[in-house]
Formats: sequence, structure tokens, C-alpha cells
Amino acid sequence: MRMSFEINRNLLNRTLPLPDNLNAVVDNSKSFELKKQDGTTTAGIIKGNDFGLPHDLFVKRFNYRGFFDFLIHQFSNDRAKRLWERSLSLYKKGLPVPEPLTFMRSSFRKRDAFYLSRVVENAESLWNIYKKGVFQENHALLQLLAGTIAGWHVKGAVHGDLKWPNILVQKEPNGYAFFLIDLDQSRLYPGPSLKGISKDLKRFYRFGLEIGAEQWVESAFFPAYSACLPDEIKMGIDLADIRRKAMQDWIKKGRKKLP
Repeated sequence: MRMSFEINRNLLNRTLPLPDNLNAVVDNSKSFELKKQDGTTTAGIIKGNDFGLPHDLFVKRFNYRGFFDFLIHQFSNDRAKRLWERSLSLYKKGLPVPEPLTFMRSSFRKRDAFYLSRVVENAESLWNIYKKGVFQENHALLQLLAGTIAGWHVKGAVHGDLKWPNILVQKEPNGYAFFLIDLDQSRLYPGPSLKGISKDLKRFYRFGLEIGAEQWVESAFFPAYSACLPDEIKMGIDLADIRRKAMQDWIKKGRKKLP
């Protein structure tokens, strides 16, 4: 049996055919490719071809974590709805995020909540692209990355967890494009938030420390990023302080190193 959940009515005039029980697809189906799972969420890709869709779908399930937690989210902003609202506001602003499609709140009958968006096809994480040495071969890619992150911040957007796996690099016929994902902690302010910008850059640099790429961040990314900012924003950002605080966080978390 299938149910048709309405896709973002402000963006698309069509419906999204999905199985009646998304949990069955996520837990026990060959139509689902798991990407990430922990006690809080399960995330992955639903194969669109299996449901007559022209593209794949990203699904994030907010797992049931007990009745007390369930009640809290029933009487406050449900996690799936909150992610939908944040993603939609960023998408409508013209920012580089996956197209949001729909969400399903938890209920007394179905305790898990779901958020669905369109998959960014032909994409890899910034981390993978860096490891392949693409930035050494394609210097224009650095400028595109810097311009994307700077443009994000200039428009008042803050990611909240700007580690490299949350930045996707899409290969297009005429070049590359960047997208930001995992938007649960994102915010969109009326104008640039210096505090939020510093938080994003600190997380970006800390991930550089985790993979041994801090010199590239300091000597290549930070200068290119700064060059894309208006002077009034640039003057309010202390990159030396951001590096120092990122180093403190990295040391506090045990000098974590990723392969």
C-alpha cells in the first residue's frame, strides 16, 4: 500500500508516493541505503526508482527515545518540523542546501518522525575531495568553496556544525557546486551574525586539525574566504582567535585524529 504525502506546496505542485510504513523501508528494505545511525537519528537514501520517482530521496528519521521525550516534542516544535522549517527558509533564500520535500511529525500511533529532501546527486563530501588532492589540481575550486561559505554567512546563515562531511561537492557537466547538509543546528538571521560566523569557522578549522589539514585552512582557505567578505564583516572576524579556540576545543576533546 502507498500513501501520497504532499511535497512542499510552496515549491512543487505534485505529490510524493511513498510506502505506508517508512519504518519498514528504513529498517528492512533493499530500497534504503544507510548513511548514518545513532540513538537519536537514522539517515540514508531511498532509491527513487523503486517507487516510481525520477530521483532518489534523502530521509532522516528521528528515532523514538522514550515517552517523556516524545511528549516534550509533541508540545514543542517537533524535530522533523523544525528541520523542515530551517531547511525551507534557507532554500527560499537561495542558499545552497538540498531541496526540502516533506516532513512527518511523530504521533501517538507512529512515534518516529521523518524529514525528506531531494538527494544531491553526483556529490562527495569536502573531506573526500580534499583527500583525493583535487584542490591541488583545481585552484578554482578553492575560490568556489570560499565564495560559497562567505556568501552563506553574508546572507545571515549560520550552519552550527560546519565540519567537512557536512559540505558536499557536486560534480556538474560544467564544473562543481557546493551544498551544505545536516542543517539541524542551522539558523538564518536578518543579517550577518559575527558570533555565528566565528562558530562556523572554528568548527571548520577544528575538523582541519582532526585530519591534519590545518595548514591548508590557514594558508589557503582563510585568505580566500576573507577576500570574499565585505570589509565591515571582515573587520569583525578575528581569525587568530578562531584558530586558538579551535585548538583549545581539539585538545579538550583528546586531540582527535581521523584517518
